[in-house]
Amino acid sequence: MLNEQEFYEQSLNANLYYLRTLRDFCINIQLSFYENNDYKARAVTLAKRSQDLGRNIITSTNGVVPSKGLDYQIYYTKYTLATEKLTEKLFSLDLATDITENSLKLTKSDTFDTTEETIAQMSNINQRALNIANDFIDLSKEIMSEITNNNLFSYSYPTMYNFMIITINLYIGELNRLQERLRKDPIIALDTEYGYNISSYEITSFLRGLIDPSASAYIEILDNILNDSYKELLEDYNNLPLSPENQKNLTERSIAIIRRIRLTISNMLQDLLNANLYFIIEPLAIDNFYRNINYYLYVLDTTNQES
Repeated sequence: MLNEQEFYEQSLNANLYYLRTLRDFCINIQLSFYENNDYKARAVTLAKRSQDLGRNIITSTNGVVPSKGLDYQIYYTKYTLATEKLTEKLFSLDLATDITENSLKLTKSDTFDTTEETIAQMSNINQRALNIANDFIDLSKEIMSEITNNNLFSYSYPTMYNFMIITINLYIGELNRLQERLRKDPIIALDTEYGYNISSYEITSFLRGLIDPSASAYIEILDNILNDSYKELLEDYNNLPLSPENQKNLTERSIAIIRRIRLTISNMLQDLLNANLYFIIEPLAIDNFYRNINYYLYVLDTTNQES
């Protein structure tokens, strides 16, 4: 069972990372429809609910958050505020940038004083987050069903919706585990590591499909990651016998590839913000991909250090 400090810290990490991710997914859905419809309206509402709960967490914690989460840039990145402002400018949106501005003032801590009140408050936050996440899954599944049945057009394709559903289902799993105060099961952690590699592969595929076709240097890097590095790694995950030595080797290779993807996206964001690179997707989505990769690296590094 998790003790109170572990419950509190892990709840902060999960919610501050996933709520912003969920908000960004909602913005993607909102922008994927040219005309107003019920799906777009529901995405706007869910984005606001995510933003409001994120703001509430920062306020209720007095801006004190786990050090490692800040170090790995899983709550926000050095590009988040700039990509939010650029997305607002391009699409005439209000992305509540005050949350990011306040996030830039967050204070690191490695210990947290908890009371019955703060634990109850965090349990309530987790439950509210769970409600938002479940509503998002319902919305995404409805949209994907309509798209695949040729009843609806969206600028985001089914694989993107599937990616969002998988990601937020991971959030739901984390919230349920936290509410039950359970520690992470090592076998589940192993499956999760493989899942993060699949997600990283998909992010790389999205970038390859969404990037300006003239960006040949980036395309070469992305193709190499997809066709060489990841092809061999994923085959080994499926075929190598399970042993501590093989698992350590796979984890270390995963970290190396994800670090490479992280560096590539960081360079892309710099070029994007300097108007030297273009994507057929909102700038905020590229920063979202970057934070996702940061989170995967955070989890894999932690696993590797503990093994």
